[in-house]
Amino acid sequence: MTCDFLYKLLPQLLATVCVSVGSVGLGYDDGWASPAIPKMKQDGNFTASEEEFQWIASGTPLGTTIGSIFAFLITNKFGRQGTILRVSPFYFIGYLMSAYGFNSAIVLAGRIVIGFGHICNVMAAQIYASEISSPELRGILATIPSIFNLSGVLLSYVMGSFLGWRDMTLVGLAFPIAYLFMWFQPESPVWLLQNGHNTKAQESLQRLRGRKIEISDEYLRIKENCDKEAEKPKFHIREIFKKLFYKPVLLCIFMMFFQMFGGYGPIIFHSVEILTEVNSPLRGENASIILAAVMVAVAIMAAFIMDKAGRKVLLSISGFFLIAALCALGAFFYIKEFQGESAVASITWLPVASLFVYYGAYSLGYYEVPFILLGETFPVRYRDVMGSIGYFANSLFVFLSVKTYADLKHRVGYYGAYWFYAAVLLCGIIFVWIFMPETKGKTLEEIEMKMTRKKGQKTVASDAESGYGLIDGKEKQVVVAKL
Repeated sequence: MTCDFLYKLLPQLLATVCVSVGSVGLGYDDGWASPAIPKMKQDGNFTASEEEFQWIASGTPLGTTIGSIFAFLITNKFGRQGTILRVSPFYFIGYLMSAYGFNSAIVLAGRIVIGFGHICNVMAAQIYASEISSPELRGILATIPSIFNLSGVLLSYVMGSFLGWRDMTLVGLAFPIAYLFMWFQPESPVWLLQNGHNTKAQESLQRLRGRKIEISDEYLRIKENCDKEAEKPKFHIREIFKKLFYKPVLLCIFMMFFQMFGGYGPIIFHSVEILTEVNSPLRGENASIILAAVMVAVAIMAAFIMDKAGRKVLLSISGFFLIAALCALGAFFYIKEFQGESAVASITWLPVASLFVYYGAYSLGYYEVPFILLGETFPVRYRDVMGSIGYFANSLFVFLSVKTYADLKHRVGYYGAYWFYAAVLLCGIIFVWIFMPETKGKTLEEIEMKMTRKKGQKTVASDAESGYGLIDGKEKQVVVAKL
C-alpha cells in the first residue's frame, strides 16, 4: 500500500465514517427489539398485548417505510450533508418518546419517528459514500455504512444484556450528537454540480482526494456527466418506462426482497426468543452478542475482498451458506415438533451453530451488496427518486417480514418459516446470475452504459483516456484518444 494510495484514501475514509454514524443508530434500533421486548414483557409498570408488542417490534421499519417516501425530496433539496444535519433532531424526539412512553401507543409512535429519521439519514449517507468515492475505492468505502450498521446491532445486544429497556433506549440519544462531526465534512461534489455550485464542487472534490492529488480530469468527467443530465428535461412519470429507469429499479426491488425475506429481519429481531426456544446452552443475550460480533468481523473481511471477488460471487457464496443454515435450523424444529424434546436433546448445539453460520454468511454478501448496488446502478438523473424507491422497498420488506413472522410460524411452524426463507434465497441466487450485472471496478458511467445497452451493441466507456468498454457484447479494456 503506497503513500499516494493512503493519501487519497484517508480524506474519503474520514468523510464516509462521519456520514455513517446514522447507520450505527439504525443497526442499534434493528437489534433493539431482541433484548428490549422480553424485558418489556417482564416490566410490571408496562402492559401491552402480544399484538401490540409485535407492532412495537415493527415500529422502526414502519417509520423507515413512511420516511422513504419523502427522503428523496429532502435529500435533493438540502443535499447529502444538509439532510443529515437537519433530520437529526428527529432522533431526540423519537428516543425520548420510546424511553418514557407509559403505554404502547406512545412507544410505538416514538419507534416510528426514529425510523423516519433513520431512513433519511442512511439514504443520504449511502448516496454520499458512492458519490465521493474513487472507482477503485468505492467497494471498500461503500461497505462502511453496512459495517457500522452491524456494529449498532452488536451495541444494542451488549446494552440490552445489562440495561433495562428504558435505559437501553436512552443510549440512542448519542447518535444525533455524533452527527455534529458532519459540520466539518464537505458536501457531495455531485450534488453541488447538480445545483450549480461549480466552485464549491471543485473545492469539495479536492478536499476528498487530498490537496496533492490532481483532480482536473475527474472533475471534468463528473461535471460533463452532470451537465448532460441537466440538459435533459425534468423528470416525468413517463420516464419510468425507460430501461434506464425501470431496469435498475426492478433489480434493486428484487434484491431487497431476497435480502429481507431471506429471514434477516425475523431472526435479528427475535434472536433471543429463538435461542430460548431451543434451550440453548448459551444464555440468549450472551449468544446474541457473540453472533453480532461474528457479523461485524465477517463484514469487515468482506469489505476488503468486495472489489476482488466481485458482487456476484459474494452473493452466491453468502446465499449458499444462508440456505444451508436455514435448512438445518428448520430441520431441528421439525424433529422437535414431530419427535419431541428428547429427540433433539443431544443436538441443541445445531440451532446455535446454524445461527452462527447464518449471521456470518449474511454479512458476507446479502447484507452489504444490495445497498452497494443501490448507489452504483442508479443513474445520476434518477438517483434521488430511485433511492427513495429502493429504500422504500427495503423498509417495506423489513416491516412485512418482521410483522408476518409470528403468523407464519403459527401457521407452518418454525421449520416451515425457515424453509420458506431458504426457498426465497435459492430464487435469489438464480436471479443474481441471470439478471444482475457485475459492477466491481467500474465507474458509475460504465455501469450506467452496461445497464442500458442492447445485446450486441457497441459502447465505449466515457473515461478521458482509458477504461472498460463493451465491444461486440463483450467487455474489453479500451483506450480512448484525446482530441
